[in-house]
Amino acid sequence: MQVKIQDLKDVTISGVNVAFTDTCEAYKEDFFEWTAFPVVTGFKTGNIMSGLLQGWHHTPNFDKIEYHADAEQFYFTEGTALMLFIDIKDGKPAMDTAQIVRIPAGTQLDIAAGKGHFVAVAEGCTFKAVVVSPVQDAPRMDLPEMICGE
Repeated sequence: MQVKIQDLKDVTISGVNVAFTDTCEAYKEDFFEWTAFPVVTGFKTGNIMSGLLQGWHHTPNFDKIEYHADAEQFYFTEGTALMLFIDIKDGKPAMDTAQIVRIPAGTQLDIAAGKGHFVAVAEGCTFKAVVVSPVQDAPRMDLPEMICGE
């Protein structure tokens, strides 16, 4: 199944809140600057973890998705990422909702609990993102057919 890769700024994704942090206001003093990220995520638990996700260039072809019982928050810091999003209906991927989006550095995402997605691939050489999430499983689900970005 071919899916056109679209710029994130040009689409809406059900279950995903987006902020482009280049428009955020910064507070600056002599030796520091603080920029608050605008998307606030309500997690179901206080057991929160974070980490740095780094991805390398890869063809944007996806044959599986993952989902979580709670939300996840991403902040893309370097490079451009290509990421798959898809709704899950009646316990199965709803193929007609598949979207692959181009995510530039400086973008914050809040992915709702139960939203199907998969780890992004780098459009160029690499991308990096800080991920904040409750401690949770990441069940995977095979797609009925490969989703290929074009």
